[in-house]
Amino acid sequence: MKFGLPTVDYLVILFYLALMLGIGFFFSKLMKGGKDFFVGGNMIPWWAAGLSLFMTTFSAWMFTGAASFAYNTGWFGILYFITTPISFLGGFLLSAKRWRRSRITSPVEYVQTRFNKVTHLFLSIMLILSLMYWPAHHLASLSKICAPTLFPNSMLAIDIMIIFFAIVILIYTFSGGFWAVCITDVVQAIILMSVIFVLIPTIFLSGELGSITDFIKRIPPLELKHVIRDKTTYTYWYIIGVATSHIFGNAVADKAQRFYSVKDEKAAMKVGWLAFALFLTAPIMFGIPPLVGKVLWPDISQLAHFSNITKPDENVYIAVVLRYMPAGIVGMFLSAMMAASMSALDSVWNTVSSIISIDIYKNLFKPKATEKEVLMVGRLAIIVLFFFAVSMAFVIIHSEYGVFTFSTIFFSLTGVPISIPLVLGIIIKDIGRWSGVASILAGTLIASVARFVLKFTLGPQMLLTVAVTLFFILISNHLGRLYIKNKTANRVLCVAIGILFWFIFVTGNADPNISLTTFFTSDGSLLFLSAKFWMTMAALAYIVMLLFFSRLYAKDLLLPQTEIDQFFEKLNTPIDVDSEVLKDNEEKSVFPLVGGICIAFSMLSLIVLVSPAAREKIGVNLVLSGILFLIGMMMFLSDPKILQQIKNLKKA
Repeated sequence: MKFGLPTVDYLVILFYLALMLGIGFFFSKLMKGGKDFFVGGNMIPWWAAGLSLFMTTFSAWMFTGAASFAYNTGWFGILYFITTPISFLGGFLLSAKRWRRSRITSPVEYVQTRFNKVTHLFLSIMLILSLMYWPAHHLASLSKICAPTLFPNSMLAIDIMIIFFAIVILIYTFSGGFWAVCITDVVQAIILMSVIFVLIPTIFLSGELGSITDFIKRIPPLELKHVIRDKTTYTYWYIIGVATSHIFGNAVADKAQRFYSVKDEKAAMKVGWLAFALFLTAPIMFGIPPLVGKVLWPDISQLAHFSNITKPDENVYIAVVLRYMPAGIVGMFLSAMMAASMSALDSVWNTVSSIISIDIYKNLFKPKATEKEVLMVGRLAIIVLFFFAVSMAFVIIHSEYGVFTFSTIFFSLTGVPISIPLVLGIIIKDIGRWSGVASILAGTLIASVARFVLKFTLGPQMLLTVAVTLFFILISNHLGRLYIKNKTANRVLCVAIGILFWFIFVTGNADPNISLTTFFTSDGSLLFLSAKFWMTMAALAYIVMLLFFSRLYAKDLLLPQTEIDQFFEKLNTPIDVDSEVLKDNEEKSVFPLVGGICIAFSMLSLIVLVSPAAREKIGVNLVLSGILFLIGMMMFLSDPKILQQIKNLKKA
């Protein structure tokens, strides 16, 4: 493998990775038990949790898959980035306070109380299986963008870097727990955003693109239909579908963890508002550079760095960075981008390990397990997740689909049905205890039918999945009450709903060869390969599910609802910080640590000027150094102890 960057960039990257490991070891001394490891003892500062939440929602995937999507679709890709703050705003306003008041340490810990023991186990397993994909996705994205840049024209380098990055993340997540996750996220967010906000003005000040108006005119006009790699179609329905589904998807699992890791519900709302403000920058931060690449290189495969790798358009963002950023700063950008993926990956590992150790090991197998035992199981779970992520990352990298399409398909099939009951479970009281299982089964079935049988594109598939999942969870208690009142009427309604589904399948599918008039004619295909057969089987499955769960809903409605009443009373009870949080914890200020790291990187952006290769654009180094130094000093001056010392000096 040959090197593709000046030596100074590699040294910067090594320094950054060593720093991440150092943070993990620094916080390892705070890991006394499971609660410290999984939620930081509910002592994570709101600003750190907000920055961390922002970082968990993207990774190197944003600089590979999403950048490729913007490169290939132009303004349509910008519309995609705009959906992020919109959907996040809806999700966090609905759930942030309630996540904190749930007083949990894993995102499904409340499920047994709110739903039942079977649902708890079912949701735990489903969420684990769903979340296990994403670390592999982040590893694949990270290696795909870094390897060709650091070691041009080598597919082997991508495979090697998957293993290397996974080992680094394993070490610091294993050591420092959720504190290490959040603080590394903060550092990564500050450095990454600083570099990007220097990059964009530098691009337009170079004069290569003309004025901003000239640049806008050179971008192809907005089109609302795109086919990526001749496989997946994206239309305006996709924009609507992804915005709708992410309302729920961005409010559960590792995202919810940021809300319940802070002191109280007021801090949780601050977490949400900070993350929302940061998401508003997404169209500029992540959308503009790929559009610049589209103007500069209509065919990016002609660039020497990326001429011998598959799907070179996934490297358009780093191509822009290489063109406009000097040596050393390229290393800082790659480091921060690596860290963005690490933050998304370590967050998922921490969340999944909390589900395995708390919801499965402690709640189901050993209720009297000590905090140290829970901590040990959580760490062992992370090791297992490491091996799975590496293996799955190899599959993604060598898949015929691009990173963007692969991840979008996976989320639409699994993430949407799981996230909806998890969110509604803490919001709506009048839903059945079995509605979580029923809605996930119904949602997963419709997602599969919509994609593989009805041949819907991703947008309509997501919308149909959201609609069916919501329907099955919201109708639950109504079916139960009807079953109690009149079993025959309940059965008639269930059959009628199933027939309605069948009618929708037949008349609303995207196969031009199937309609009401052609449904009963033979198309010559085998029965089990026929779309008509699977449409009918899916409708029958819904009838069976509705009849089966109606009886369970009715049975639960006849039982005392004391436990659910107490659960929602807790959700309406504000956190008493003194008795619930500070009783067994001591407040920790991380302002000096983060401030010191920012100032260290401020100095690093100047030190790299020792290398002749880094002196091409000294102004970039000076501006970036100034930004990081200013942020570092603001962090220092925000520390309560330092503020008190300043006040004492003024009095003296």
